[in-house]
Amino acid sequence: MGLSTKKYIFLFLFATFVLVACDTKTTDRSIGTDVIDNPATLNGKKTKMPKIEFEETEYNSGKITQGEVLNYIYKFENTGDAPLVISAVTGSCGCTIPRSYPTGKIMPGEGGEIDVEFNSDNKWGEQTITISVATNAMPAATMLYIKSNIVVPDNMKMNN
Repeated sequence: MGLSTKKYIFLFLFATFVLVACDTKTTDRSIGTDVIDNPATLNGKKTKMPKIEFEETEYNSGKITQGEVLNYIYKFENTGDAPLVISAVTGSCGCTIPRSYPTGKIMPGEGGEIDVEFNSDNKWGEQTITISVATNAMPAATMLYIKSNIVVPDNMKMNN
């Protein structure tokens, strides 16, 4: 095998590697326009924008017993002048689960509900749990809160 044959084999293998490594068809990098539909312009001027307004952003349950499960519904309205899209609702810990929220476009003047469940198991004392609501409005995230004073039952307290 001469030097020129080795060069051709090397070039063939290198070209095959480049073609396989550069194949961009295997990964779909598209993002739906509902998620990125935020009509702010590059010059800083805003056109029509959605705006999410909650009846209340904080639920204070007061004293509850450790292990108690709370369900609370946060009601909101799109008070802006463009469709609102909620892309995600997440709790600050595994104890808080968003049960349901609207997944399509919420037109101006329309509203909806975000149903959240908080499990106080293994928690005690004053707690403030955060729920983040990601939307196409500005600001892009709105924080909701659940505040509780969790009391440990006497039969669960450690004896010294």
